[in-house]
Amino acid sequence: MANRRDSGMTLIEIGVALCVAGLMLAVAVPALSAVTRAQLRQKSGQLAGTVRSLYGGAAIAGRTFRLVFDLDANSYWSECAKSNVRLAREGERAQNGARLATREEELLAEPQREGMSEEEKERAALAQKSAFTASKDVPRTELGGSVRFTDVWVQHQPERYSAGKSYLYFWSSGLTEEASLHLAQGDDVFSLLVSPLTGKVKVVGDRVDAPGQKR
Repeated sequence: MANRRDSGMTLIEIGVALCVAGLMLAVAVPALSAVTRAQLRQKSGQLAGTVRSLYGGAAIAGRTFRLVFDLDANSYWSECAKSNVRLAREGERAQNGARLATREEELLAEPQREGMSEEEKERAALAQKSAFTASKDVPRTELGGSVRFTDVWVQHQPERYSAGKSYLYFWSSGLTEEASLHLAQGDDVFSLLVSPLTGKVKVVGDRVDAPGQKR
């Protein structure tokens, strides 16, 4: 019996071990949180630099660009229009936090135009001339890791989008759109607020909406 008692752990030893484990966990959790926040900060800074670079590139090239945000795949890339582009007055249509395709985009996706009316053919031809194609300025970039888009609001949108694709336009005149981009990792959220006049991006380590955002 004496040998059995000697080989076991006393309550004091177990208590000490638990205290040491608790102290180690208390030190590790903040350190892990700091690493996670650093990753989110790095990705937010990278995206902010991309917005600023594309703003200047559109003005120098004298062409219309747009930054595509794929909210489902947590990625983004740039596209360039073949000619100057104007957004439709009626604006975009959205449903359940996602953008709906325009009629022009639907017409372009049609495999053949035999069943189209003359008006639809003209609209499809016009859409083809002003269609956007992928540019080398910003290749497809993954946010990576567990960093993700929570939602994106851009000035021309009827609401914030949390799924599908969202577009931020850059005009050859040196203007862009007001926007708020929200990136998250775990419970941490960073906000990127885009100025339409200067293309500058303010990065905030919290969830903040753009001044012109109503909802």
